Amino acid sequence: MASTQNQNQGQDRPIIKAHSAPENHNQHVKDPLAHFNAIPPLAKMLSDPALLSTQVVDRRPLPSGESNFVRKVMNSGTTVKACVTFFRMLQPPASMVKKAQAAGAKGELIPMEEITKSKAMLQGGGAQDGEDMKNPFLLFSALVDLGEDLCGYAGTMHGGLFAVLMDEVMGTAANFQSEHGAYTVQFNTNLQKAIKLPMVVVIRGRVVKKAGRKIMVRGCIEDQNGNIMAEGDGLWIQMDKNVGRSQL
Repeated sequence: MASTQNQNQGQDRPIIKAHSAPENHNQHVKDPLAHFNAIPPLAKMLSDPALLSTQVVDRRPLPSGESNFVRKVMNSGTTVKACVTFFRMLQPPASMVKKAQAAGAKGELIPMEEITKSKAMLQGGGAQDGEDMKNPFLLFSALVDLGEDLCGYAGTMHGGLFAVLMDEVMGTAANFQSEHGAYTVQFNTNLQKAIKLPMVVVIRGRVVKKAGRKIMVRGCIEDQNGNIMAEGDGLWIQMDKNVGRSQL
């Protein structure tokens, strides 16, 4: 995780801990944000005034070797050549949206029911599911440009990578609900459509329930037009001391 943290912009805006490096990010594409903004459906997604934080992911290798799989193996022009992440409240307060628009946000608010076709992602949350509104169950999303060297069958992404991609994003969502990080203990996937490479995808993860040390998370992978390629759900356990936090 990076050492910086965004400051609260009013009581209706939760604090987001940054994990990005806008400069020297070590991604194959020099300007990942511009790369995705050149794709109209993704530009609309990225201009939503309800977004809390949009970040270029830090892909620099760590001295410890932690996260080498995603920072080195899956970080090239033929594997993952660009990655940007962002957080969103499903139902942001009107005051937060107005502040974003006053600050120059050019996009229109995307209604909750239009954010994703995965209905499971929009369910859960609230006090009955252990949600603390000081640290709400935010929707965490990653835009990822997948290359041809991730194939299993010719031109088709390896099936095992569905779980890898969702686990990284869902695990990041879980980590934001745990002071010391969380480990995956159970993961289920439902593959719906093959990913034909190369392809830009949207990977989403959201905590839907917390109970003691247990964190229940749902996730999905979509193509750039919002079609569901896979869905997943899993269980993470909060750690009682600092642990590694692998991120896409």
